[in-house]
Amino acid sequence: MGSQRNVSRNSLRRLEKKIKNATNYQEWSDLAKQHDFQSGAEAWKHQRECDLYDYNEIASRHKILRGCLDKGQEKELLYALNEGVHGNMGGMGRPVMYNQAKFGTKTLIDEYVSTIAESLRFIADCPTEKISYTEKLDFFRRASHCYGRSALLLSGGVGLIYFHQGVLQELIDHDLVPNVISGASAGAIVSAQLGTLTDEELKKGYFNHKRYDEIDKKKFLDLVLGRLSPQEAYDAKESVLDEVIPRNITFQEAFELTGRYINISISPSEKHQSSRLMNAITSPNVYVRSAVSASFSIPGVIPAERLYAKSFTGKTRPYLENRRWVDGSVAGDLPIKRLSRLYGVNHTIVSQINPVVVPFIEDTKSRKRKGFKKAISNAGLNIF
Repeated sequence: MGSQRNVSRNSLRRLEKKIKNATNYQEWSDLAKQHDFQSGAEAWKHQRECDLYDYNEIASRHKILRGCLDKGQEKELLYALNEGVHGNMGGMGRPVMYNQAKFGTKTLIDEYVSTIAESLRFIADCPTEKISYTEKLDFFRRASHCYGRSALLLSGGVGLIYFHQGVLQELIDHDLVPNVISGASAGAIVSAQLGTLTDEELKKGYFNHKRYDEIDKKKFLDLVLGRLSPQEAYDAKESVLDEVIPRNITFQEAFELTGRYINISISPSEKHQSSRLMNAITSPNVYVRSAVSASFSIPGVIPAERLYAKSFTGKTRPYLENRRWVDGSVAGDLPIKRLSRLYGVNHTIVSQINPVVVPFIEDTKSRKRKGFKKAISNAGLNIF
C-alpha cells in the first residue's frame, strides 16, 4: 500500500514538473487534466456537495434557466436572468474554488456558466416582436454593469518582457484578450503593441515573430544597467521603440483602430505630483508612443520624458509642457483601483514579471512565503 502511495506521489511530482515546463496552453491543460485524474481532484469536481460554495442555490438557478431555454420561454428567461447575472453567484467566484484542482472547478459551476452564456445568446437572438430592442438594450446594459469587466495588467520588468509576449500570444490564439489593458515600463511597450495593432495582425503570430530577443541585446543590457550616457540612453530607448511600436497614433485613434482601451502608467519626476494613467478617456490626444517613452524612462538611467499630443490643427505639441515623467512602475505598476473606477473592472489578469516581487507572492494553497533565492530559482527567471 505504501509503495503505491509513493508511486502516486512520484507520478504527480513528474506531472507537476511537466506542467511547470509546458510551452503552450494546450500542453499545459492536457497535463493539468491528467494530474486531476491521478490526484482525485477530478472526482472532487464532479461532486456537487461542498462547504466551499452554495451548490443548492446554483443548482436551483441552473434548473430554472435550463427549463426556460428548453421550452423556449423567452419572457420567463429574461425575468429569471434579471434576478441576477454576476460572477459570484453562491460563492462560485471565490478564489478557493479554483485552487482545489489544477484545471477548472466544480462541474456544476461550469454547467451553470455555460447555461448563462447560452441564455444571453438566446435573448440577443430573440425576435424583436417577442422582446423589443429597447428591452434587450436595457437588459444587456444592466447585466454588463452588474457583471463587470476583466482587465489585463502587464507589470514592469524590463529584460523579462518576453514573458509578457508569450502570455499575450496564448491569449490572442484563444480569443481571450480583454478590451481593457494596462502596462507600466516594459508592460507599457506590450500594451502599446496590443492597442495599435489590429486583430488580424495579432493573429498572424505577431508576438511569436517579434520576440524581444530580436533587439540588440548588448545595447539593451547597457541601457538597463546604466552604462550609457544620457543621450546614448535616450537614443537606445528610441531605437527600441522604433522596432516594437509600428504606429505613432493617439490614444483615441488607437481605440478607434482596435476597440481596445490601452492604459499606460507614468510617474512624475517632480515632488508634489501624482502618477497618471494615460488612455483614450483621460488623455485622448496624447500620442501612445510618447506615453510609452515616458513610462520606459528608468530613473537614474534614462532622462525624464516630456509628453506630446496632437493638437486640434493636427500638429504635435507638448502636453503639460512643464512636466516631466518617468518609469510607470515606480508609482503605478498595477493600477487596479483606477481601472475599476474608469471601466468598471472587477476581475484582473496580471502578468507580473518583476523578480523583485517574487518573495512577497504567497502560494494560494500552502500560504507559505518562499525565500528570495529559492523563489527566483523556482521561477526560472533568466533575463538574457
